[in-house]
Amino acid sequence: MTGFTGKGTIRLPLTLAIIEGLQVDIAGDKFIFPLSLVEECVELKKEDANSVKGRNIANVRGDLIPYINLWGWFKTGSEGGEIQQIVITNREGNRVGFVVDFVVGEHQTVIKSLGKIYRKVDGISGGTILGDGTIALILDLPAIIRKVEAGGYEKHQASQGN
Repeated sequence: MTGFTGKGTIRLPLTLAIIEGLQVDIAGDKFIFPLSLVEECVELKKEDANSVKGRNIANVRGDLIPYINLWGWFKTGSEGGEIQQIVITNREGNRVGFVVDFVVGEHQTVIKSLGKIYRKVDGISGGTILGDGTIALILDLPAIIRKVEAGGYEKHQASQGN
């Protein structure tokens, strides 16, 4: 390189993680699902939603799929409309759905780590800045599933004031 003397320091970030994501809306807030975990998205009508032994179950083309209402998980105060969307993921061969208000679409996501205060928030692995300057939180879907399977959904709600 012409003019390079070999002196000085260049500081580069240690990591820059970019993932393909699926942007969703939950009560007006934006969230990102890692696209690698998403199997499909379908409409969820109230008549297709059931509860069996305290677990939410959706009938998706004849298959019964357990699901988690994210507007309840994040205490949005909303209970969703008559028609919502369910994002179905596949974890170790088990399908689990996550109910959102609507799916916005695919989004290439640069992962930003959260500050020390927010690092241990259940179900959040990071954040990103969208094209319009708003912030979307990146969901840690396996952590949410583990917490719900361990009976943590009720404990999570209690710790949030419900």
